[in-house]
This record gives sequence, structure tokens and C-alpha cells, in this order.
Amino acid sequence: MILKRLEIENIRSYEKQTIDLPMGTILFEGDIGSGKSTILNAIEFALFGLGSQRGSSLLRLGATKGSTTLTFAVADEQYKIHRSLIKRGKSVVQGDDGFIESKIGRVSLSTTELKERILKILHFNEPSSPRAQSVIYRYAVFTPQEEMKEIIRQNPDKRLQTLRKAFGVEDYKIAGENAQNTNRLIRQRISYLKGQTSDLDQKEKDLEDTTNIIKKISGQITEQRKDEKRLDIQTKKIIKTLEDYQETRQKIENLQKNVIPLLQREIREKTERRHILNQETGVLNNRISEIQPKLDKLANLEKPTDKNETILSKELEEARKKDRELRRREAEIDVKLRDYHLIEEKGICPTCDRSTDTKEFKEKKEEKRKTKKELTGLIQGQEKTINEITFSIRKLQEFIHSQRELIQLEEQVKEWKHRIKRNQKEIETLADELVSINVQLKEALKVTKDLKNISIQIIKHEKERERLVTELRSIRKEINTSTGLLKGLENDIKKLKKEIDQKKQQLTKRKKLNEHQIWLTDYFIPTLDIIEKHVMVNIHHEFNQEFQRCFQILIEDPDLEIRIDENFTPIIEREGYDLDYASLSGGEKTSVALAYRLALNMIVKKVSTGMKSNLLILDEPTDGFSKEQLYKIRDILIELKCPQIIIVSHEKELEAFADQIYYVTKLGNVSKANPNK
Repeated sequence: MILKRLEIENIRSYEKQTIDLPMGTILFEGDIGSGKSTILNAIEFALFGLGSQRGSSLLRLGATKGSTTLTFAVADEQYKIHRSLIKRGKSVVQGDDGFIESKIGRVSLSTTELKERILKILHFNEPSSPRAQSVIYRYAVFTPQEEMKEIIRQNPDKRLQTLRKAFGVEDYKIAGENAQNTNRLIRQRISYLKGQTSDLDQKEKDLEDTTNIIKKISGQITEQRKDEKRLDIQTKKIIKTLEDYQETRQKIENLQKNVIPLLQREIREKTERRHILNQETGVLNNRISEIQPKLDKLANLEKPTDKNETILSKELEEARKKDRELRRREAEIDVKLRDYHLIEEKGICPTCDRSTDTKEFKEKKEEKRKTKKELTGLIQGQEKTINEITFSIRKLQEFIHSQRELIQLEEQVKEWKHRIKRNQKEIETLADELVSINVQLKEALKVTKDLKNISIQIIKHEKERERLVTELRSIRKEINTSTGLLKGLENDIKKLKKEIDQKKQQLTKRKKLNEHQIWLTDYFIPTLDIIEKHVMVNIHHEFNQEFQRCFQILIEDPDLEIRIDENFTPIIEREGYDLDYASLSGGEKTSVALAYRLALNMIVKKVSTGMKSNLLILDEPTDGFSKEQLYKIRDILIELKCPQIIIVSHEKELEAFADQIYYVTKLGNVSKANPNK
């Protein structure tokens, strides 16, 4: 793994900072408390999350959100990972906007998924829990110096357990414990299977006995089925005969209750109807005889005039009109005659009051009287004409009335004759129907005589049916019982076969488990112990060599010797006497811790199959070193041949062999990492 760039925002004392990380040795130099170690913590947070540390220890005081974005390369493929911190109430947690960006694009992931992806990219075979630190990263890449001193001072058993995990040797112990647990479970399983298969012979005997019983019951069911079929045929036959008798009885009873009374009622009704029709026909013939003379008289009447009533009415109107005109003229003449009479008496004209000649008016008067006489004759003639026309109209109306009466009488006679004809036809039909009904009645009365014999046959056949049904029900009950028993036995057979197959499988498993137990006990577990001891011996030897070599470079004191015991505890001797680690000077303690740290780094990279790191991070590795020792760091770093080394220190002497220097300063509680120009 090679780091490329770190972008941080609101992480501890940093507000916003972007740091490019080139190849070679990178030195972050600054005063104590300036914020150098924060950069290393930000890198670890970006890769693995919070681990065991609290989010509030990383988020800048007063900020509600912070983030780290790290660009790095593994096997020539570049990645970018982003994580954030969010303040929620009184706690600080990782945000849900984390992502990993690669050549295939950006993928948003949860905190657990991010760690799983990083461990897979780095080939670290470790748990993916977000609350767990990466042991391989802490011992092969970056371990704070104070933590290394703590490892040296801690309980030997606890330190050995920690180192076993770092070396990957713990896997052998875990494998051995798992094998022991597996072996114990196998023994328990073998004991269980032995108990499960102990009754296999008895189960096979039960299977044979049950099979024989099934054969016997199957034979019984076959015979019972034959009896059932015979009884079923007999029952169906007797039921069919019984149904025929019942149908016949039903017909006879229907004749007695419905048909015969109906026929008798029809005979009475039709006889009565025929009598009524005969009476009605006689009455109608009498009526026709009574009105026939009147019909003849009306038929012989002559029409009084050829004119119709409309013409006569017009002539009457003309005559009356002419009569009125004549009478008007007559009235006018009467007026003139009265005037003439006055003139004769007085000699004065009543119109102009002049004297008149009476002789002249006498002549006019005579002339008017003559005209009046003529008009009177005409009026009398006109009255005669009116009377004649009125008489003709009356006679015509009487003739029309008689003809209407004639038509009505003829229609009435026609209707009576039609009714007489219809009655005669119905009487003939009734006679035929009465003959037919009497025949039907006679036949029906004849059939009813068989009712008693049919009822006796029905009782006889019902008893036979009940007997057959009882026998059939009994045989079917026996069949159901046998069938139920057979099904139960067949289920027992299936269950026994299943149990026998299962027990045979369990017997086979038991034999295989016996083989596995022998292999685990006699071969696998002893082999794991041998391999673990051999690996630990080799690691111990290589670790001791690297530890001594690094220490000798840092401390050139031939009287001071150092080694590690079987628990990887540093043993320091001077002139044959053991020295306590606490009694060493500050520089000597740092040298021991740094040598232990570098040896551990090299061994972990060798034995860890997943560790392909080209990166080394050193946090304050020279605490208490003399200037001479500071320059020896260069020799150690050259021997490491590590492509990228990141050092955090406040020692200016380290600038001499750094390829890139970042000066870390802190002003107003805000840190800045500025590269040298």
C-alpha cells in the first residue's frame, strides 16, 4: 500500500487541510501538541474507521461534522476512500455518506461494508467489525511509540497472546481448539448415533412381521369386496323392483284420489252442460218463431220517395224561404192598403202632408188588393208544399227507422241461429267426450282393484331390501375397518422403512465419524501442535536476530547485550547481569522499543500472507535519542528498503534524510501542515 493524498476537515485541531504524500521518506515536523499525530490518526480512521477510539476524540471541538478522504494505491490500482463523523446529541458517530472510489466508479457503503472492502483490498485476514482495530496494520505499518513501550512492559502471557495474533500463529491454536471441540462433538454424536441405531435389528424384524400381517389383511379385504359386490347387485335389483311397485301404487292412488273423482266430475259437468245447451237451443228457436212475422212485414215495406232526407230537407228549407218572402210582400201590401185607407178618409198624404186625389188612390188600392189576393193564393199553395215535404220527410224517417229495426232483428236472428248451430256442435262433442270419459272411468276402476296385491308386494320387497342393506352396511363396515387397519399398517411400514433407512444412514455416519475421530485424535491435532511449535521457533529465531541487529545499530555498547526469551520478553544484560527495562535511560528505552518495533514490523510482513505493504509509519521514534543516535536512524531506514516511510517527529535532525518535509504549526487552536519549498 502506498499513500497518495490525505484530505481532512474538522479533525481535531485541523479545520481543512490537503496533504500530498509522495514516495520516499516524508517527515512531519513540529512542536509537541502541534497536531502531527492527528495526521496519522486521520489516515487510520480513513482506512479502518473508529475502531476502539471515540468519535468525539477525532471531531474538532465545536464542529458538528468532520471527514477524512484518503487516496492510496495497491498493486498499481488507485483507490479513494471517504469517511465522515457526525455529532448527534451528545455523541459522535460515523456518517452514512462513506464511499470507495476506484476505476469502476464510486460505490457508497456502510461503515461495516467499508471496512470489509478495505480488508479485502489490503488482503488483511481480520474481523470486519467497525469497533475492532486492525492488528496487522498496527504492527506491520503503524504503531504509536508509546504503545510499543507498553507491549514491552505488559504481562508476558498477554504480550505473547498479542504477538501470536500479529504473527498469525494464533490460527494454529484456534485450529487446535476447534479440532478439540469438533472431536468432542464427534464423540457426542457417535454416542448419540450408537443409541439411535441400537434397535435396528428389532426394527427390521417388526418390518417383516408387519408385512406378513398386511398380506393377510389384503386377502381378507379381497373376499370382503366380492361379498360387497354381490350384495350391492342384489340390493340394486330389489330396489329397482320396489321402485316399480311403488310407482304403480302411486299411479293407482293417484287414480283413486285424483283421476277417478276428476272423471266423475267431468261426466256430471258435461251432462249438465249438454242439458243447458238443449234448453238454450229450444228458447232461441221459440224467439226466432216469435219475431219472424215482424221481419216479414218490415221486409215488405216500400220506400215512400226516391229522394233522400238531405234533398227533402233542402227542398223544405227552400219552400219555407219562399213562404217567408211571400208573407213579407203580403205584409207590405197590407201597409200600403192601410195608408191608402187613411188618405181616402182624410184626403191628405201622410208622407208630405199635401192634399190628394182620392179617386187616384182608389185605383191603386184596388190594384194592391188584387195583388194581395194573388199572394194569398201563392202562400196557401206554398203551405201545402211545405206540408207535403214535411210529410215525406216523416214517412222517410219512419221507413229508415223500420229498416234499421229490420237489420237489428235480422242480426239478432242470425246470432241466435249461430248460437243454435254452435250449441248443437258442442252437444255432439259433449256426447263423444262423455263416451270417452266413461271408458276411462271404467278402465281406472278396473286398475284400482290391484292396489291390495301391490301393497303386499311392496311390504315384502321392503323387508328384503332392509335385510340386504343391513348386510351390505355390515360388510362395508368390515371393509372400512380392514382398510383402516391396512392403512395404519402401511403407514407403520413406511415409518419403519424410513426409520430403518435413517438408522442405516446413522450407522454409516457413525462409522465415518469414528474414522474422523481417529484422524483428528491421532493425526491432525498432534500435527497442529508440531507445526505451531516449529513456526514459533522459527519466528522466535528471526525475531531475535532482527531485534539484536536493530538494537546494535542504535546502541554501540559492546557491554550491553539484548535478546528475547521464549515469551518474547526483551532480556537486557550488562557484563553478565540482567538489567530491568525500567532502569534504562530514556534513549536506551526508546532504542529497545524501536528495535522491537522494527523487528516486529519485518517479521509480521514475512509471516502474514495478507500483508503486502510497502509503507512504514513511525510516530516519535527517537524520543530521548542523542544526536549520534538520530543519524543512525538513516542506516536503519536504508536497510528497510521501504518505498514510502512517514515519520512524525519534533527532531530537526531528521530533516537531513527526509525527501519531503511538512512543517506542522498550531495557531489559535488551528493546525496547519505546510510543505517545505
